[in-house]
Parts: sequence; C-alpha cells; structure tokens
Amino acid sequence: MEIRERIIEEATRQFLQYGIRNVTMDGIAEALGMSKRTVYEAFKDKSALVHQCIEILSQKHKCRNDEICSASQNVIETIFLYMQEGIKAMNAINPVFFRDMEKLYPKTWENLRKNNEKEGFNLSVELLQKGIKEGFFRSEINIPIVAKLFLEQMNLLADEKVFPRDEYNYTDVFQNLTINFMRGISTKNGIELIDTMLVK
Repeated sequence: MEIRERIIEEATRQFLQYGIRNVTMDGIAEALGMSKRTVYEAFKDKSALVHQCIEILSQKHKCRNDEICSASQNVIETIFLYMQEGIKAMNAINPVFFRDMEKLYPKTWENLRKNNEKEGFNLSVELLQKGIKEGFFRSEINIPIVAKLFLEQMNLLADEKVFPRDEYNYTDVFQNLTINFMRGISTKNGIELIDTMLVK
C-alpha cells in the first residue's frame, strides 16, 4: 500500500471515530509510525487530506451500492440490504464527524451533500422503476415525487435536532422509516415479501 493510501485509510478511520476537529496530522503520523513531514509531503494540509478522504469514502460507497444491487434477487431485497449497510455505517460514525464537516469544511460538505442528493435521487428512481416492473411497488405512484420524499426522510436521519442520538436508537429510526415507507408504496405481493424479509 502506498504512503498516500495508508494516510488516507488511517485519517478516515480517525475522522469517523473521533470527529475531524479532534484529529491532528501529528496523531495520524504517530499512528502510522511515520514522520509528520512525510504526511505533509503527501498532503499540503489537513483540509486537503479531509477532502481526499471524503472523495474516497464516496467512491467506496458507490461501489458498495453497485455490489448490493448486482447481488440482490429483487428490489425489496436490495432495499433491505441498503438499510442494513446504512445502519452499520451510521452506527460506526461519531455524530461529531458530521457537525465538524458542516462547520469546518462547508464547501466540501456542500459538495458532498449535493453529490449524494443527485446520486441518491437517481438510485431511488431506478429502484422505484424496478419495483414497479417486478410487481412489488404500485404502478400509480409518482416516481419523482416519491423518490424526493424518501430522500428528504433519509436526510432527517442524520439531523440530530430531529433525532438526537441520546434519545433515539438509530437502528430503530432507520428501520421504521425505510420499512413503513416501502409498505406505503407496495402492492400486496410487495407487502408479503417485506413481511417475509422481516422474519429472516
């Protein structure tokens, strides 16, 4: 593994675990057993490192979504797997990370948010179309509106003003949002499959 890759991997781990403000270039260098100079030769400053870490995280997230979609037998299974991945990822991330991103790196945060919204909308539209074709989602739903509604609800998950981590279990919130939303747009066959998946 190249030096840059090692730095990105360790920095990402620390950022997600401790938040960005609490992580220093010195700390990253120490964890990797390398000099601070080596870290700064790879990345001119912490801001450049944060930006690169976010880029890599986004790429990995997209690749994982593609893997899930390819491995799933139907749209309901795909969404259940996305839900499980989302719960796992969010439970592993310190909420401070999101606050730090928004406050300390607003431009990077805004670019990430816009990119996620665009990709999330396109993915939602694809899943809804697939669900209708497979007979699991009702054909009369307005796909763009339903896709937008789902994304806005998902955005609420990361909003601690709406769902404070010390008051709400993230897994419960994620499951209730996703499953009840799916039920609302599903056909009889879709609901039966959802119930079957819930028992597994």
